[in-house]
Amino acid sequence: MGNTNLGKKFETVFKQDWKACFPGTFLYRLPDQVSGYKTTSQNPCDFLGFNNGLLWMLECKETKEGTINFAKIPQLARLKDYIGLTDVQPYIIVWFSKHDKVIACHASEALKMQADGKKSISLKMLDDKSYNIIDLPSVKKRVFLETDYTYLLHKVKG
Repeated sequence: MGNTNLGKKFETVFKQDWKACFPGTFLYRLPDQVSGYKTTSQNPCDFLGFNNGLLWMLECKETKEGTINFAKIPQLARLKDYIGLTDVQPYIIVWFSKHDKVIACHASEALKMQADGKKSISLKMLDDKSYNIIDLPSVKKRVFLETDYTYLLHKVKG
């Protein structure tokens, strides 16, 4: 894969999988805002989706490690404003590419981790009942995973 940006490609795969899981529902990729000197966006997340009466605010991240440092998730500070709003679900979706895992972490859980002194979201936290991290069912294709996001909806809706 060389220097390929897996994170950007993951966003494309995420969009395909989400639309396959929720056909005919709204999903919009917020365009990155690019200034003259920086390529950093001030968007709260990558995607806005609406299905099953819920507004989904979804930030997609990729990491080759077994952890992703909160410093690599600046959107978390912007998602904080949407936690607790009726029918709004702010989530961070992380693809641990070398570990063939995709997880979903509600923004409130990520903030709880930070408040507890954690520096990152780790795959090891899947076994830690202190945090509600959702291990999304996925099937490995050549490089990417095909992920079932209906599982996330069922977990949220109970």
